[in-house]
Amino acid sequence: MTLNSRKDYIDSEASQGSKSNSLELAHQFVKEIHSDIAPLLQECIIFDSEKTLGNAPAVEIPNDKLAIAPDIRCTTHEGNVFWFEVKDKSQRFYYPDTGADLFQVYGWYNINKHYSEPVFVLFKDPPFDSCIPKTPSEKNLEKFKPRWSKFNGKPYGAWLSQLLELNNNYPRIFNERSRNQQMPILYFLISQMQPVTSWQALIDEVDGKNIPDVKETFEAYHNRTNKLLDEDKVRGIIAALFSK
Repeated sequence: MTLNSRKDYIDSEASQGSKSNSLELAHQFVKEIHSDIAPLLQECIIFDSEKTLGNAPAVEIPNDKLAIAPDIRCTTHEGNVFWFEVKDKSQRFYYPDTGADLFQVYGWYNINKHYSEPVFVLFKDPPFDSCIPKTPSEKNLEKFKPRWSKFNGKPYGAWLSQLLELNNNYPRIFNERSRNQQMPILYFLISQMQPVTSWQALIDEVDGKNIPDVKETFEAYHNRTNKLLDEDKVRGIIAALFSK
Protein backbone atom coordinates (compact mmCIF):
# COMPACT_ATOMS: atom_id res chain seq x y z
CA MET A 1 0.00 0.00 0.00
CA THR A 2 2.12 2.88 -1.27
CA LEU A 3 -0.50 5.56 -1.66
CA ASN A 4 -1.97 7.22 1.37
CA SER A 5 -5.11 5.43 2.53
CA ARG A 6 -8.29 7.13 3.67
CA LYS A 7 -11.20 5.03 4.95
CA ASP A 8 -13.38 8.14 5.32
CA TYR A 9 -13.52 8.65 1.55
CA ILE A 10 -16.56 7.42 -0.34
CA ASP A 11 -15.75 4.24 -2.29
CA SER A 12 -12.56 3.83 -0.26
CA GLU A 13 -12.14 0.22 -1.36
CA ALA A 14 -11.24 1.45 -4.83
CA SER A 15 -8.13 3.27 -5.97
CA GLN A 16 -7.29 6.72 -4.67
CA GLY A 17 -8.35 8.21 -7.99
CA SER A 18 -11.98 7.13 -7.52
CA LYS A 19 -12.47 8.51 -4.02
CA SER A 20 -15.27 10.74 -5.13
CA ASN A 21 -15.49 13.08 -2.16
CA SER A 22 -11.75 13.68 -1.81
CA LEU A 23 -11.85 17.06 -3.56
CA GLU A 24 -14.81 18.13 -1.48
CA LEU A 25 -12.93 17.28 1.72
CA ALA A 26 -9.86 19.14 0.45
CA HIS A 27 -11.87 22.29 -0.40
CA GLN A 28 -13.49 22.18 3.01
CA PHE A 29 -10.09 22.03 4.71
CA VAL A 30 -8.85 25.00 2.66
CA LYS A 31 -11.90 27.03 3.74
CA GLU A 32 -11.31 26.10 7.40
CA ILE A 33 -7.70 27.26 7.29
CA HIS A 34 -8.65 30.45 5.44
CA SER A 35 -11.27 31.22 8.09
CA ASP A 36 -8.70 30.74 10.88
CA ILE A 37 -5.92 32.89 9.44
CA ALA A 38 -7.75 35.66 7.55
CA PRO A 39 -8.47 37.79 10.67
CA LEU A 40 -4.73 37.95 11.37
CA LEU A 41 -3.74 39.31 7.97
CA GLN A 42 -4.01 42.43 5.83
CA GLU A 43 -5.25 40.25 2.96
CA CYS A 44 -5.98 36.55 2.68
CA ILE A 45 -7.51 35.01 -0.44
CA ILE A 46 -8.24 31.51 -1.64
CA PHE A 47 -6.26 31.97 -4.82
CA ASP A 48 -7.91 31.95 -8.23
CA SER A 49 -6.67 33.15 -11.59
CA GLU A 50 -7.62 33.32 -15.25
CA LYS A 51 -4.25 31.72 -15.89
CA THR A 52 -4.45 27.98 -15.32
CA LEU A 53 -2.52 24.76 -15.79
CA GLY A 54 -5.17 22.17 -16.43
CA ASN A 55 -7.90 23.22 -14.01
CA ALA A 56 -5.49 24.60 -11.41
CA PRO A 57 -4.95 28.33 -10.86
CA ALA A 58 -1.45 29.36 -11.90
CA VAL A 59 1.03 32.21 -11.52
CA GLU A 60 3.15 33.54 -14.36
CA ILE A 61 6.85 33.43 -13.49
CA PRO A 62 9.61 35.58 -15.04
CA ASN A 63 10.54 33.05 -17.76
CA ASP A 64 7.01 33.53 -19.20
CA LYS A 65 5.98 30.09 -18.00
CA LEU A 66 3.19 29.22 -15.58
CA ALA A 67 3.53 27.63 -12.14
CA ILE A 68 0.68 25.97 -10.27
CA ALA A 69 -0.17 28.17 -7.30
CA PRO A 70 -0.67 27.10 -3.69
CA ASP A 71 -4.18 27.33 -2.23
CA ILE A 72 -4.10 30.52 -0.15
CA ARG A 73 -2.23 33.78 -0.78
CA CYS A 74 -1.56 35.89 2.31
CA THR A 75 -0.33 39.43 2.89
CA THR A 76 0.78 40.39 6.37
CA HIS A 77 0.10 43.78 7.96
CA GLU A 78 3.72 44.63 7.14
CA GLY A 79 3.07 43.94 3.47
CA ASN A 80 4.94 40.63 3.18
CA VAL A 81 3.41 37.95 0.95
CA PHE A 82 3.41 34.22 1.66
CA TRP A 83 1.30 31.20 0.78
CA PHE A 84 -0.37 28.18 2.33
CA GLU A 85 -0.72 24.93 0.44
CA VAL A 86 -3.34 22.87 2.26
CA LYS A 87 -3.32 19.08 1.85
CA ASP A 88 -6.14 16.97 3.23
CA LYS A 89 -3.95 13.90 2.94
CA SER A 90 -2.80 11.40 5.52
CA GLN A 91 0.80 10.38 6.03
CA ARG A 92 1.65 6.97 4.63
CA PHE A 93 1.41 3.88 6.80
CA TYR A 94 4.45 1.93 5.57
CA TYR A 95 6.72 4.94 4.99
CA PRO A 96 7.57 7.81 7.39
CA ASP A 97 6.42 10.46 4.93
CA THR A 98 3.68 12.34 3.15
CA GLY A 99 3.70 14.40 0.00
CA ALA A 100 2.11 15.87 -3.13
CA ASP A 101 2.23 15.65 -6.91
CA LEU A 102 5.73 16.49 -8.15
CA PHE A 103 4.53 19.00 -10.75
CA GLN A 104 2.57 20.87 -8.07
CA VAL A 105 5.56 21.07 -5.74
CA TYR A 106 7.76 22.30 -8.59
CA GLY A 107 5.24 25.08 -9.22
CA TRP A 108 5.29 26.18 -5.57
CA TYR A 109 9.09 26.07 -5.67
CA ASN A 110 9.24 28.41 -8.66
CA ILE A 111 6.84 30.91 -7.09
CA ASN A 112 8.90 30.85 -3.90
CA LYS A 113 12.17 31.18 -5.81
CA HIS A 114 11.25 33.90 -8.31
CA TYR A 115 9.10 36.09 -6.06
CA SER A 116 10.63 35.39 -2.62
CA GLU A 117 7.17 34.45 -1.36
CA PRO A 118 7.58 31.52 1.06
CA VAL A 119 5.16 28.60 0.95
CA PHE A 120 4.00 26.74 4.05
CA VAL A 121 2.86 23.20 3.21
CA LEU A 122 0.13 22.14 5.62
CA PHE A 123 -1.16 18.61 6.21
CA LYS A 124 -3.76 17.05 8.47
CA ASP A 125 -4.24 13.34 9.19
CA PRO A 126 -7.72 11.85 9.48
CA PRO A 127 -8.69 9.80 12.56
CA PHE A 128 -6.22 7.03 13.38
CA ASP A 129 -8.39 4.16 12.16
CA SER A 130 -8.78 5.84 8.78
CA CYS A 131 -5.01 5.84 8.23
CA ILE A 132 -4.32 2.13 8.61
CA PRO A 133 -4.82 -0.79 6.18
CA LYS A 134 -7.25 -3.61 6.89
CA THR A 135 -4.83 -6.12 8.40
CA PRO A 136 -1.63 -4.39 9.55
CA SER A 137 1.01 -6.38 11.36
CA GLU A 138 1.49 -5.50 15.00
CA LYS A 139 5.07 -4.45 14.25
CA ASN A 140 4.02 -1.97 11.56
CA LEU A 141 1.16 -0.69 13.70
CA GLU A 142 3.54 0.06 16.57
CA LYS A 143 5.82 1.94 14.17
CA PHE A 144 2.97 4.06 12.87
CA LYS A 145 1.31 4.96 16.17
CA PRO A 146 3.94 7.48 17.37
CA ARG A 147 4.01 9.16 13.96
CA TRP A 148 0.25 9.69 14.01
CA SER A 149 0.28 10.67 17.70
CA LYS A 150 2.87 13.38 17.05
CA PHE A 151 0.07 15.44 15.47
CA ASN A 152 -3.02 13.64 16.79
CA GLY A 153 -5.18 14.66 13.81
CA LYS A 154 -4.26 18.36 14.08
CA PRO A 155 -2.62 20.50 11.33
CA TYR A 156 1.13 20.15 10.84
CA GLY A 157 3.71 21.00 8.24
CA ALA A 158 6.81 23.00 7.36
CA TRP A 159 8.06 25.69 5.02
CA LEU A 160 8.73 24.36 1.52
CA SER A 161 12.36 25.45 1.72
CA GLN A 162 12.80 23.18 4.74
CA LEU A 163 11.05 20.22 3.11
CA LEU A 164 13.28 20.46 0.03
CA GLU A 165 16.51 20.24 2.04
CA LEU A 166 18.22 16.91 1.26
CA ASN A 167 17.89 14.64 4.28
CA ASN A 168 18.21 10.85 4.54
CA ASN A 169 17.44 10.29 0.82
CA TYR A 170 14.46 12.68 0.89
CA PRO A 171 12.62 14.43 -0.71
CA ARG A 172 11.88 11.33 -2.76
CA ILE A 173 9.94 10.71 -5.97
CA PHE A 174 7.67 7.66 -6.15
CA ASN A 175 5.81 6.73 -9.32
CA GLU A 176 2.29 5.84 -8.25
CA ARG A 177 -1.21 5.49 -9.57
CA SER A 178 -3.26 8.54 -8.64
CA ARG A 179 -6.43 9.97 -10.21
CA ASN A 180 -6.53 6.98 -12.58
CA GLN A 181 -3.09 7.62 -14.07
CA GLN A 182 0.55 7.12 -13.22
CA MET A 183 1.84 10.16 -11.36
CA PRO A 184 5.22 11.12 -9.89
CA ILE A 185 4.61 11.97 -6.22
CA LEU A 186 7.20 13.86 -4.18
CA TYR A 187 7.35 12.71 -0.57
CA PHE A 188 8.77 14.54 2.45
CA LEU A 189 9.90 13.14 5.78
CA ILE A 190 7.38 13.46 8.59
CA SER A 191 10.29 14.13 10.96
CA GLN A 192 10.86 17.48 9.20
CA MET A 193 7.37 18.68 10.12
CA GLN A 194 5.98 20.19 13.30
CA PRO A 195 2.48 20.71 14.72
CA VAL A 196 1.00 24.11 13.91
CA THR A 197 0.07 25.57 17.29
CA SER A 198 0.00 29.26 16.38
CA TRP A 199 -0.87 30.92 13.07
CA GLN A 200 0.54 34.18 14.41
CA ALA A 201 3.91 32.51 14.97
CA LEU A 202 4.08 31.63 11.26
CA ILE A 203 3.15 35.19 10.31
CA ASP A 204 5.87 36.50 12.64
CA GLU A 205 8.40 34.25 10.90
CA VAL A 206 7.45 35.83 7.57
CA ASP A 207 7.68 39.40 8.89
CA GLY A 208 10.94 38.61 10.71
CA LYS A 209 12.48 37.25 7.50
CA ASN A 210 13.35 34.08 9.44
CA ILE A 211 12.46 31.60 6.71
CA PRO A 212 15.33 30.13 4.67
CA ASP A 213 15.18 30.67 0.93
CA VAL A 214 14.56 27.72 -1.35
CA LYS A 215 17.70 26.40 -2.99
CA GLU A 216 18.81 27.83 -6.32
CA THR A 217 18.20 24.46 -7.99
CA PHE A 218 15.57 21.77 -7.40
CA GLU A 219 16.78 18.27 -6.48
CA ALA A 220 15.09 15.07 -5.38
CA TYR A 221 15.88 11.38 -5.02
CA HIS A 222 14.21 8.84 -7.28
CA ASN A 223 12.83 5.88 -5.39
CA ARG A 224 13.37 3.21 -8.03
CA THR A 225 16.99 4.09 -8.83
CA ASN A 226 17.91 5.68 -5.47
CA LYS A 227 19.73 8.36 -7.45
CA LEU A 228 19.73 12.07 -6.73
CA LEU A 229 18.13 13.82 -9.71
CA ASP A 230 19.11 17.34 -10.70
CA GLU A 231 16.59 19.93 -11.85
CA ASP A 232 16.89 19.07 -15.54
CA LYS A 233 15.98 15.44 -14.84
CA VAL A 234 13.09 16.47 -12.57
CA ARG A 235 11.76 18.76 -15.31
CA GLY A 236 12.10 15.86 -17.74
CA ILE A 237 9.86 13.71 -15.55
CA ILE A 238 7.26 16.48 -15.42
CA ALA A 239 7.46 17.11 -19.19
CA ALA A 240 6.95 13.40 -19.89
CA LEU A 241 3.83 13.43 -17.74
CA PHE A 242 2.20 16.15 -19.85
CA SER A 243 3.35 14.78 -23.20
CA LYS A 244 1.20 11.63 -22.85
